[in-house]
Amino acid sequence: MKKILYWSSILSLTLLFASCSSSKKTVKSTPVTPGEIEVTIPLGDPEYQSNAEYWRAVQTGTSKDMSMAKKVAMQNARQELAATVQHQVKTVIENYGQNAAMGANNENEALYQEMARTVINQQMNGVELIGEKLFRLEDGSYRYHVCLQMSREALGTDLSDALSNDDRLKLEFDKAQFKKVFDEEMARFAERK
Repeated sequence: MKKILYWSSILSLTLLFASCSSSKKTVKSTPVTPGEIEVTIPLGDPEYQSNAEYWRAVQTGTSKDMSMAKKVAMQNARQELAATVQHQVKTVIENYGQNAAMGANNENEALYQEMARTVINQQMNGVELIGEKLFRLEDGSYRYHVCLQMSREALGTDLSDALSNDDRLKLEFDKAQFKKVFDEEMARFAERK
């Protein structure tokens, strides 16, 4: 009888310890250096990143005044968006010039670049605010996060229309070829992101 009681106690304790230890192992964590804390970036999710349809820019602004924090964030986002779009469109125009055998005609390329800047500036007036978050900091100041977007298709259409309607460029501009180069470059950009 003592042996049965002894073995049943051992078995009960084993089951008790096994069940307690297994519940501790269900939560797995990655090793962290002491003092290291993972930070979640506001507006850092995929829906706030550029894709095949939209260019997007996420920026912040910090100020003691809430409205100034928003203005700074909006201005920073506009500047980032404009720089990204201008760089991308410059690449499109250079590739179009090479494909259209205009590589030697720097005057026309300069006209294309000038027209592109004008269209981009017009499009910047129509950017959309797709996300915003406001945080009040310990010192009483505000940090504002914003995400702006601009449609690739709308810019491509407006740019193509502007270039095809310009009297100086009308004879040399091939709208279908430009659209093809624009779409190819946008696809390459989307793949890199």
